[in-house]
Amino acid sequence: MIDWCPIIAGVRLPFCLMNAAGALSTSREELFALAHSDAGAVVTKSITPESFLDPGATCGIENPGVTYYVSLLPELRCVGKPVIASVAGLTIEEFIHTAQTLATAGADLIEVNLNDPRVHTHLAPFASADNLYRIVATMRQAVAAPLVVKLPSKVSLPLSTVTAVVLEAGILAMVCHNTSVNGEPSQAQVVLHASQGTLDVIGVGGVSTGTEALIVLRGGVKAIQVATAVVKEGVGAFTRLKQELSCSRVPMASVVT
Repeated sequence: MIDWCPIIAGVRLPFCLMNAAGALSTSREELFALAHSDAGAVVTKSITPESFLDPGATCGIENPGVTYYVSLLPELRCVGKPVIASVAGLTIEEFIHTAQTLATAGADLIEVNLNDPRVHTHLAPFASADNLYRIVATMRQAVAAPLVVKLPSKVSLPLSTVTAVVLEAGILAMVCHNTSVNGEPSQAQVVLHASQGTLDVIGVGGVSTGTEALIVLRGGVKAIQVATAVVKEGVGAFTRLKQELSCSRVPMASVVT
């Protein structure tokens, strides 16, 4: 049975849909619009220790720096919705500094962005199981808040190995891609199977309608990050998706309205 208000790494969400990092989640105005929307959490743009600017990019780790978001967190959390702070860096030390700073400021969950190409270039998290373990285990030991590891759409290591490493490091949740290629199980489905249900999986991508969301949720994914629909429609996309889900055959009495 689908839990419309799932618990992710110990944190209860009021609804199972949220934005993906970078989907209208950079500025104060965007973050507070998300906080007052029907989304189940506010996911920040991936944050680095200092401002990171790339004029030629439209998605990635461009952001004003951790100090900007620390100043917003107390007021943002007063809205009452969980805040998932996405973090990135070019070294493990940068990841840890940013994550610790945001956790101290009140972030409910820390999303470890291993998806960005710049992170791959500098840290090569999937070059080997040992390197991946070194990164995620070091972060787990250094950061008090629960961690969620975000995977890229393509991973050079077997997903079963990635799953085993993440579990061994003591991390309880992952963000995995929903999209199936050539009829094969999606990344999210493979990780769910490999973890035997012990990981809380957040699916990302491939969901723009309530029907698509329902299919993913029925497959065992606990929550979904939405990107394209939010960028196209604004935060009203969550109201539409919630309405579409409420019209499905699955009861939604537990959804917070």
